[in-house]
Amino acid sequence: METVALLCWTAVVAAGVLYWFVWVMGAAEVKGKRAVDLKMGSISRDKVQDNYKQYWSFFRRPKETVESSEKVPDLVDTFYNLVTDIYEWGWGQSFHFSPSVPGRSHRDATRLHEERVVDLIGATTSQRILDVGCGVGGPMRAIAARSGSRVVGITINEYQVGRARAHNRKAGLDGVCEVICGNFLQMPFDDSSFDGAYSIEATCHAPRLEDVYGEIYRVLKPGGLYVSYEWVTTGLYRPEDPGHVETIQGIERGCPSGATGAGPDRCRGSGGGFRGGGGKRSRAATGGAVVEPAQDGANRVLEKSHTGIDHDGAPHRAKGGR
Repeated sequence: METVALLCWTAVVAAGVLYWFVWVMGAAEVKGKRAVDLKMGSISRDKVQDNYKQYWSFFRRPKETVESSEKVPDLVDTFYNLVTDIYEWGWGQSFHFSPSVPGRSHRDATRLHEERVVDLIGATTSQRILDVGCGVGGPMRAIAARSGSRVVGITINEYQVGRARAHNRKAGLDGVCEVICGNFLQMPFDDSSFDGAYSIEATCHAPRLEDVYGEIYRVLKPGGLYVSYEWVTTGLYRPEDPGHVETIQGIERGCPSGATGAGPDRCRGSGGGFRGGGGKRSRAATGGAVVEPAQDGANRVLEKSHTGIDHDGAPHRAKGGR
């Protein structure tokens, strides 16, 4: 009798677990992909193990090699083939952190975090905005719906392009949201072709921030604003502290990055012809954190100008034009 009861109880638990992970997690359009639909991007099943080993072997090389390697774009592409479906399933369509908002759901807080870009850039219906590292397009759709702007996203991962386009169609935003497969270090866009640009936890994948910032500067119209929510180290980071180093390296392994170690000032005015400005000072930068994810307003507003870099280190919004 006890055996029968145990079997029944086991069956109930198994059914509950199955119900939670397959149905409660919801479809991709709502929260993330169903567990039964998970894939490894464009990697065939028999190649997943090899790609996984290749990814981890990259981080066994000296740090200097990682930062200068021309293989970083391929590494990032492999990473997103491995994790995109898992991210959608468990995280949703927006692959970034967001500050919590009292009384609001995580989904609402994420949308508000994304929509703040519209206010920072001053995006309007007549403008063309660039999403640098768009993923499957969660932020793009929120920003396009809020502003009415035409948003063009670029991602290096072909599988993400297909996912983003499918989501755009289902949301009825494919007329204002366009997705391009490409490397944001060599973007296939004309000079001065965008009114504004933003990136949300994406430029950390660049081996050098100066390179991606230079490309963003090139495609922005004079006076156009660029907003970035990004991981940075704070002034409390100590490279001689093994615990600090392990924290940074753990983030880099879990989200392939060459620029995570950049400090706030470097991210604010990091080459490329921008003159810098900060949104608001990061709370964690003065509150004991070694690493600052883009959760609490580590927002950088950079304005394209023809005067090079000009910032005084104080939080401000860049003004001026050509």
